[in-house]
Amino acid sequence: MKSPHLFSVRQNLLIIISFIIIVLLYKFYTIQINNYEKYNTKGSHNSLRKIISKAPRGIIYDRNNIPLVDNRPIYSMSLIPFDAKFFNFSLFNEITGIDSISVKRIISSHSNRRTKFKPIIIKDHIGFNDRSIIEEYKLDLPGIRFTSFPARIYPSDANMSHLLGYLRKVTKHVLELDGNKNIYKADDVFGFSGVEKIYETNLRGDDGVEFHIVDVIGVEHGILKTKDDYPVVSGQDLQLTIDVNMQVLAENLLSGKKGAIISMNPANGDIYALASSPVFDLASFIGPIPYDKWNELRNNVDNPLLNRGIQGLYPPGSIFKLILAAYALENKIIDSNWSINCAGEIEFGDRIFKCWNEHGHGDVNLNESIVNSCNIFYYNLIQKVPFNQWTKIVEEFGFGNKTQIDLPNEKVGIVPSRSYMDDTYGRWGWGKGSLLNFAIGQGDVLVTPIQIIQIINAISMKGKVFQPKLNNNIDSSFRHVDLSLNTWLNLDKTIFNTVNSRSGTGYRAKLEIDNAKVYGKTSTSQNPHGETHSGFAGYIELLDNKKMSIVVIVENGGKGSGVATEFANKLFRYFAHNY
Repeated sequence: MKSPHLFSVRQNLLIIISFIIIVLLYKFYTIQINNYEKYNTKGSHNSLRKIISKAPRGIIYDRNNIPLVDNRPIYSMSLIPFDAKFFNFSLFNEITGIDSISVKRIISSHSNRRTKFKPIIIKDHIGFNDRSIIEEYKLDLPGIRFTSFPARIYPSDANMSHLLGYLRKVTKHVLELDGNKNIYKADDVFGFSGVEKIYETNLRGDDGVEFHIVDVIGVEHGILKTKDDYPVVSGQDLQLTIDVNMQVLAENLLSGKKGAIISMNPANGDIYALASSPVFDLASFIGPIPYDKWNELRNNVDNPLLNRGIQGLYPPGSIFKLILAAYALENKIIDSNWSINCAGEIEFGDRIFKCWNEHGHGDVNLNESIVNSCNIFYYNLIQKVPFNQWTKIVEEFGFGNKTQIDLPNEKVGIVPSRSYMDDTYGRWGWGKGSLLNFAIGQGDVLVTPIQIIQIINAISMKGKVFQPKLNNNIDSSFRHVDLSLNTWLNLDKTIFNTVNSRSGTGYRAKLEIDNAKVYGKTSTSQNPHGETHSGFAGYIELLDNKKMSIVVIVENGGKGSGVATEFANKLFRYFAHNY
């Protein structure tokens, strides 16, 4: 027989359990049914938010590890439409200047869409101070959040706008290009020009992802670690071959002028300086460049967006005399003693072709024709050379082709050939007289400064020509211009005498320094739109065999023996004292 006491205990336990079940059922009813709307709304705000952290781009340095391009954070302000309840529109307008109508339009247009939980960018490029003010009123502005991304800053004294390039925001068109959907997201930035574009893959880095717990008023309550988050990976740094101090010197020389200066190491292809003028201000591309500023740059008649070093097309002028001389020597059409008499002009067909020296140079041989830049010598010499052979040797020196420098949009130029002349002027619309102009780098011949410097590189290296490069951590490929050593030595001698002879047109480039020899050739290019372009190309060799080649083009600068040669002298002097 069971104890009455045991029965009583069981009965009391059953009552307690029943009471607990009733309470639980009541709470279940209250939460799940009676107060469903209230708790569903609150629960929807205690959510996970996917936060993307922008990767800083790699820093760009010069050859001596001086930073040329760095990063600083700027911010984008976004609004999550679902969170923007009890939003103080008038306060927001007072702080930011953004009108209430546009904000309300964003909220209403996303209220019934899945995007209501996603941040919608309402203003880009906000500074830290402005962000701090808005953050102070966060409780009055629910749904506002900020994302940072690294903007470019330029700490050096050099401008280098054409060389470094600038960034642009990713557009729908960019996203639609093959492969870009997996690389970029809307509102990313990418390298649009210069080395920023060429080395975009290395510089851009990988964005990070993490998940934040956010409550009803948008306040974050920590980070939830998941298998789907990953850290920011910064872009790779890039070291250029540029000597920033030489770059500053080149830019200062061109200040207020139009033209280009390039200096490089002919022994390995390193570019020490690449200046193009006029320039544009890279700092104006940190944020959204104003529409009127962009139009001003695009429509400027001086074309400051043009990188004249690799895109400027110029008649090469007298520098082309070296190519014709090389062909004639190599094929024994003449020897170094062959001479002609320059009386200041020559008649060919029904035209008169003039020398720059209207009084003439008298009897000149090959060396004197280069030293004094005599046109008449080459008007006579080109008549001994078949047109197709002239075209061939010019192309062997690299003209009519890109140098493959690691910059975008390099131009090819024009090397006239028989087929080119037929297509341009018709079979009977041109004659052999055109070749006389080609011999001295005039007429239809158009080249870039980066192509011109390759003539000098070939002479200084006796035919070994390296591909120009800006990345200090890669090796350049090279090619050979196959001429005999005797031909190269003859060319070398003539351009040495051009600088070091008192009567030489390149005399102003000479250095009175014991440890340095300077070689060069001037050029004066005809310009149908104004005064002639002043040009010089040459190289310096130190006693320890270190070399630097250079090309200078100054538009409307007058004779090559003037301003271009003086600029070259200053750059040679810098090299002699610093290398």
